[in-house]
Amino acid sequence: MNFRRFLIKRIAISIVLTVVAVSIIFLTMRLLPGDPFGSLVASGDLNTEQLEAVRAQYGLDQPLWVQYVQYLGNILTFNFGFSITQGRPVWDILFPQLVATLVLLVPALIVTAIVSTILGMYAGWNRGSTFEKSSIVVTTFFRSTPIFITGIFFLIIFAYQLSWFPAFGIRSPTANPDGFFELYLSWDFAKHYFLPFATSVLFYSGDFLLLSRNSIVERKGAAYLKLHAAKGLNEAEQLARAGRNSMLPVVTYFALRMGMLFQGVITLEVVFAWPGIGRGLVTAIQQQDYPTVQAAVFIMALAVIVMNLLADVVYARIDPTVSVGDNV
Repeated sequence: MNFRRFLIKRIAISIVLTVVAVSIIFLTMRLLPGDPFGSLVASGDLNTEQLEAVRAQYGLDQPLWVQYVQYLGNILTFNFGFSITQGRPVWDILFPQLVATLVLLVPALIVTAIVSTILGMYAGWNRGSTFEKSSIVVTTFFRSTPIFITGIFFLIIFAYQLSWFPAFGIRSPTANPDGFFELYLSWDFAKHYFLPFATSVLFYSGDFLLLSRNSIVERKGAAYLKLHAAKGLNEAEQLARAGRNSMLPVVTYFALRMGMLFQGVITLEVVFAWPGIGRGLVTAIQQQDYPTVQAAVFIMALAVIVMNLLADVVYARIDPTVSVGDNV
């Protein structure tokens, strides 16, 4: 019963946060200076009557509160409408960009979590060793360096100086892939993928390594490990048991990091000209394409809210005292 109340409360909070997020998106776009159709009028592509007709088509001639009610109903039912600048359904524009972003970041985060957690456990078990000190220095350096700085550095060295990898994009200009698998399962894609993938892995590695390292340090020397040692278990077996008992903070942080997957994605995609949702958002903001910007930011905000909810649920299921304490 306590967990059910905990879950209902967290879902209610998530719904409120979603409404607040979409409301902020709406107001922010309306407060931007200029008009999304201003360039068309200035270039002579639209006259005054045509401008009014187009504004009416997108509902921009309505009072602000009417626009807000319509927008809230549409966005919460995933009816994103049509792009102002491209005249296409917004979802048709965003879906390929979202796939490109997820293909880049999800594998990077999974690889980072697995490798860095294992290395962090080994570093914590061998506290004071050269490996522990060097791993902390390296991962902390890349974590504290803005992701776009690391990306630019990699471009200068590996793309422009050594010419080992392409400098930008998701495929070569001469490539003409037919479908998802030909695009994402090709050597050409792998060459374009390596630098942004490596940049992401190095950026996120410090969090998981330090978290798992600290968890092992706290547990090393615990009574149950001494008992295992007395039974004749070697250090590798003791580390495996300590690792299992220290996974709670790592699992929770992984869920939270999945929710913050889009953090830093805009600068990363701009640096590598990766055709993802972050780069598409920058273009849509520059063009004041209200429907596209609103949909892109909504998708990002919803990912954060849903994954935070999932992290709370996972934590509560692993550690029941969380849900009990929440209802005290």
